[in-house]
Amino acid sequence: MKKKTWIALGVISLVIIMIAVSVYRQVFAKGPSVRTAEITQEEISSLLMIPGTVKLQEEQIVYAAPDKGELKELLVEEGQTVKKGTVLAKLQNPQLELEIEQNKLSVESANLKIEQLDMQIKQVKEKEKTLADQVGKKEAKKQFAPELEQLDMQKKVANIELKQTTLQKDMISRRQSELEIKSTINGVVLSVKKPAASSMDAANLEPILHIGKLNGMTAGGLLSEYDTLKVNSGQKVILRSDAVPGQEWKGEITNIAILPQQNQASLQNGSQAVQYPVTVKISGDTNALKPGFQVIMEIETDKKTAMVLPIDGLHDDGDQPYVYLVKDGKTHKKNVKTGITSGQKIEILEGISQGDRVIIKGPSNMKDGLEVIVK
Repeated sequence: MKKKTWIALGVISLVIIMIAVSVYRQVFAKGPSVRTAEITQEEISSLLMIPGTVKLQEEQIVYAAPDKGELKELLVEEGQTVKKGTVLAKLQNPQLELEIEQNKLSVESANLKIEQLDMQIKQVKEKEKTLADQVGKKEAKKQFAPELEQLDMQKKVANIELKQTTLQKDMISRRQSELEIKSTINGVVLSVKKPAASSMDAANLEPILHIGKLNGMTAGGLLSEYDTLKVNSGQKVILRSDAVPGQEWKGEITNIAILPQQNQASLQNGSQAVQYPVTVKISGDTNALKPGFQVIMEIETDKKTAMVLPIDGLHDDGDQPYVYLVKDGKTHKKNVKTGITSGQKIEILEGISQGDRVIIKGPSNMKDGLEVIVK
């Protein structure tokens, strides 16, 4: 009985081993499983990524100007809304006040001189008329002609002096109008700071007034020489900021500088690296953005319809990029020529055709001719 039991157990074990071998041959002997993707015709665009800085679309920055006058009073407060033409601050200039008084005296003096000459000319002409009754007009005119010519010349000089003082008055009036600092835009007062001292050094440290229009933001960045050939006004831009994670803004390129902004550090090192400023107008709700925020600007370029493939399906050992196709249950290595990359997709120019299935996930020991099972 005991012997029969052992025989039965042996037979059962043998059957189990044979089933296991059969399963292994069916599942594993054919090779590992892989996942494939079909190459398709899609719209693809290349993305150019450049760093940028958020700026106000319109702003007015006022610095102390000791050459025009000392700050007398600030008439606005931080956070105040102002309209274009609002007087923001007043300056005082004692020297200019002295020049105004001197100019007034000069104008009065020139007018008095002209009045006196007019009176003298009138008196001489009356004498000439009286003498004409006695000796005749011709003789009288001859006698008084030198005196009248001299008075007339003096009057011309006086008129020139009056004109000069009037021009000086106009120039002084313009300087006087500059003592009132007015807003050049409709906006909000962002900062107000009275300078510690009225000196050029102190004036250059920071502005006394900063006004901005908050309902419009722009971003500015720099393009290389090569990138300017791919970017045009009107192109769409996506902006992201580390300061506001998970949020993005749409924008549009409004200006690309014609002249480059030269990098002084590069020039000192002997290189000729130049960069071109680019301006992007940000649309939508920009309340989360603040002037000075650093952003990454993704500029869409080279938009077209092409054959694309998930980038995970591409292999590159340094010689030439290639992919693995699945045909008749085996891998087939195919060299390809690639184009632009957009996100997780890449353009395929040559090597495979639309409808081909490419392995995008497989074993690490992938090779040509390997038997695989497609999931």
